[in-house]
Amino acid sequence: MIYDTHAHLDFLEQSKLEEIQNNPEIKLVITNSVNILSLKKSLEISKKYSKIKIAAGLYPEKNLSEEDFKELDSIIKNNLPQIIAIGEIGLDFSEALPEKKIQKEIFIKQLNLAKELNLPVIIHTRKAEKEVLEILKDYPKLKKILHCFSGKFKLVKEAEEMGCYFSIPTNIVRSEHFQKMVNDLPKNKILTETDAPYLSPHKDKKNEPAFITETIKKISEIWKTPKEEVEKQIEKNFNKAFVIL
Repeated sequence: MIYDTHAHLDFLEQSKLEEIQNNPEIKLVITNSVNILSLKKSLEISKKYSKIKIAAGLYPEKNLSEEDFKELDSIIKNNLPQIIAIGEIGLDFSEALPEKKIQKEIFIKQLNLAKELNLPVIIHTRKAEKEVLEILKDYPKLKKILHCFSGKFKLVKEAEEMGCYFSIPTNIVRSEHFQKMVNDLPKNKILTETDAPYLSPHKDKKNEPAFITETIKKISEIWKTPKEEVEKQIEKNFNKAFVIL
């Protein structure tokens, strides 16, 4: 069965959403919001399709503000059965993004909200891996999923020791970094994701949850384990990281 820990289904056509719902191989997909608008779209999608659940969060994009967080807090607390995680949240120190100070403030507020509600967090980090891990040290009991983590392997090891899960994208088929992560990390800390419509294993196609079959094949090769056993391990990991009501 397919478990997609991290997708952006509000970017996909409705026909693709229908395919997800009708695909017997797909068990569950978590669509991650990046702002208030995408969260509202995700809520509408989740109400219509039972296989789709929501991670609600504010990505560190332009115009990030305290007012956004207040609205996020209200929406989450009014829609908890559909919202099973806080995400996509984190830090991104690329150019042309919000000041580091406001990013950190909003990130910490969202971590505190997750702690209050006992929800796992799905974390994005770009050019800020060290800073993210330093903040996460203050949340030892929080379930932490590092989405598409591209930090150095010294930091991968540090995150592993903190108990983090790692969601592996479908572009593992051509990424030595993610192949090495799957080989080196404990099997019980590996999850699967697409980041759909991004990071497709097929250069000529937008990504979608069904393509996680390619990830399973690659993990099977690396672990030298039958695909069915890989699927069982991923399912077990998913059920430990998330509580689905």
